[in-house]
Amino acid sequence: MAISPLSKNILGLFLRKVCPSCGCSLEEGELLCAWCKLRIDRCSKAHWSSTGTPLGNPSGYMEAGVTGIPVYSAVLYRGLPGEIVVRLKYKGEKHLARAAAGMIMRYSTKVPAPGDILVPVPAGRKRKRERGYNQAALLSAKLASLSGCRSHDILKKDDSPSQVGLSPSQRRENVAGVFHMSGRCRVPEGANIWLVDDVATTCSTMDSAAGVLLDFGAVSVTGLTLAYRKRTADSIIHR
Repeated sequence: MAISPLSKNILGLFLRKVCPSCGCSLEEGELLCAWCKLRIDRCSKAHWSSTGTPLGNPSGYMEAGVTGIPVYSAVLYRGLPGEIVVRLKYKGEKHLARAAAGMIMRYSTKVPAPGDILVPVPAGRKRKRERGYNQAALLSAKLASLSGCRSHDILKKDDSPSQVGLSPSQRRENVAGVFHMSGRCRVPEGANIWLVDDVATTCSTMDSAAGVLLDFGAVSVTGLTLAYRKRTADSIIHR
């Protein structure tokens, strides 16, 4: 049956691609509208998980006297990325995981290659029950579909107090020993593993989670987040 011009127009309204942040119409192939893209600042530096300090070289090779893994963040938290994190993390707007994954692929200085393994940083049982989902797992799944990787939810996390208001050293102590392998899950042998999360602040969560993967045989672990946020006293970010 042929579709009438009126039906095509109505169908077009429902299928119209819109900016996931503001709802404006999008040009073909665009992830965000022109206005929203102006509110994004690329994160030019990766950070060591053990100290939260910037890498001294862009290659990610281990520097003398430094431990931990390199953590790459696509953008800075300020502006639009911060709004997306809050809406995805606290307001139930799970559809924003796709936009966040797209921003990682577009803006990060280093991204997963096809065949790599993505491991989402898990949420504690209480927090996941409160939200109904783990935003890092949503992000990891969307990122896998865009990058040709596989997402494996192989870590679990004990419930722990919030990171809000803690100093960097207190944050590291707060997440020490809270991550474990989930059930009978195993670290994929010989794979390049990317730990995926929404935000990096001191990188203490990344460091603790990476330690478990390395202890269970991971050869290569790299951290990857949507946004990097410098720690501030009024931070509401829990990781």
